[in-house]
Amino acid sequence: MQVITPDLPSHRTPMAGLVEDAAEVRDAIRACVPPVAAVGWSYGGSVIGVAATGDASVSRLIYVNDIPRPAGFPAEHLGWIDADPHVLVLTDGRFVPDNEYWLNEGDGTTFPAEIRRHFRDHPRRPVTRATLGARPQAAWETTPTSVLIGDRDNLLPEVDRKWARDHLDDIRVINTDHFIIFRHPEVVAQLVLEALGRTLDVPDRGS
Repeated sequence: MQVITPDLPSHRTPMAGLVEDAAEVRDAIRACVPPVAAVGWSYGGSVIGVAATGDASVSRLIYVNDIPRPAGFPAEHLGWIDADPHVLVLTDGRFVPDNEYWLNEGDGTTFPAEIRRHFRDHPRRPVTRATLGARPQAAWETTPTSVLIGDRDNLLPEVDRKWARDHLDDIRVINTDHFIIFRHPEVVAQLVLEALGRTLDVPDRGS
């Protein structure tokens, strides 16, 4: 099984946003042999929702800690970026969570030691405000979609969860917060394999 994790342009240049990120992921999808499962965590859900639109090679979209929205869904209000004391705003307008606060006082304090060590060595990268623009397309409207969220994810308000329950067929909720990919990577992996019609290879302990 081939796995591609594109480096999103919005992390590399202050001129890129959702559209450019989606173009990068679209190229990655086209480089894969079908069937393709497109997976996006948090903001990555918005990216795959644009990138996979009209691509028949994508057999399933998998949103992790994000809820898909219809095409044309309005841009997010950005006032919180400058108002949050734990968000660092760069001179070019990009922003990034304060890694020291996050690891020493925020959610990062509850991660296993190896995850904390990884984020100390590889802090999260700044991103542009254009990533939070209106969603021009919505692949989930025509492509089978699974949504995996944590019941303690405080970034997903109840109104969004209700919308998902009313509009989506496959919603899975587990006992965790916004960081499923770090706390429960095996659940994400199993969901991907399921989407591709495969299962985890479990050694035969009786042999």
